Amino acid sequence: MLINLETELLRTFVAIAEEGSFSAAARRIFRTQSAVSQQMRRLEDALGQQLFEKVGRQRKLNEAGQNLLTYARQIIALNDQAVFTVNSSQQSGEVRIGAPHDVADSILPRFLSNFARSNPRVHVMLTVDRSPNLMVHLENGRLDMTLTTRHSERFRGKLLRTSPTIWIAAASFELDRRQPVPLVLADEPSIFRRMALNALEQRGVPHIERYTCPNLSSIHVALNAGLGTTARTPEMLRPELKVLGEREGLPPLPDINFYIYHSNAPLSQAANTLFEQICAG
Repeated sequence: MLINLETELLRTFVAIAEEGSFSAAARRIFRTQSAVSQQMRRLEDALGQQLFEKVGRQRKLNEAGQNLLTYARQIIALNDQAVFTVNSSQQSGEVRIGAPHDVADSILPRFLSNFARSNPRVHVMLTVDRSPNLMVHLENGRLDMTLTTRHSERFRGKLLRTSPTIWIAAASFELDRRQPVPLVLADEPSIFRRMALNALEQRGVPHIERYTCPNLSSIHVALNAGLGTTARTPEMLRPELKVLGEREGLPPLPDINFYIYHSNAPLSQAANTLFEQICAG
C-alpha cells in the first residue's frame, strides 16, 4: 500500500535530526514540544515503525530514521523547488537583504544565484555591514531580512549554521611565545573581537592590540602585512593565510552561530520567497 508522507511532518523530522532534540526542533520551527511529539507519532503511525530510540534521556534516530532522513531532505527540497519555481516566475519588485562581510563572501552567493535565476524581474538590494548595524536596519524597516551573528527574540528567524572560530595569520607569520600575542581586531562592536580577548584573558595569555580596523578588508590587509593574528571563521582562509592554535600557545575559541531574521512588517511575495529559500538551505 502506498503511503503519502506529509511534508510538514518531514520538515519537523529533519529539524529534530539537525537540532539533536525535540525541544530544540520545537524552538526552530516555532511549535511546542508536545506538538512536535504528536507530529512524530503521526509520522511513525503512517510508516508503521519507530524512527527513534532512547539514548539516556534523549531520543536519537534509529536505523529506520537514518534511512528516512536522506529521503526526507530530498522530498522537502523538491517540494520547495517546485513551489518556488511556480510561484516566483512572474514575481517582480524589490528585496532588501543584509549580510555581514564574511557571510556575504561565503554563505550568501549560492542563495542569491539560485534566486536570481528563478526571479529575473526582482531587484535585489544587498547591504553589507556589521551584524549590530544590520539588526538596527532591520528594526528601522530599511531591510526586509538580514543574515547575522546576533541572536534575537524580536524577529522571526532561523539558525542557519554553526561554524568554528579559529586563529588566522599570514602564512609567513611566526608567533614569538616570549612576546605578547599581537592582535589584529575589528573595533567595537565586534563579536569576534570579544571572543579573541575573552579567550586570551581567561587563559592568562599576554597580548597586545597591534592593529584596529573597521572592516574585514582592513583585517585582510593587516594580516597579509604580518602584523598579527585574528579570530575568524574558516571561510576567511586564503592561500596566503594559515591557522594557528594551541601548538602556538593560543587558546581554543567558541563556535559562532549564523542566523537569518526578517522584518516584523509584512514581507512582499518576492522577499518571502527568498527568505524561505535561505531557510530551506
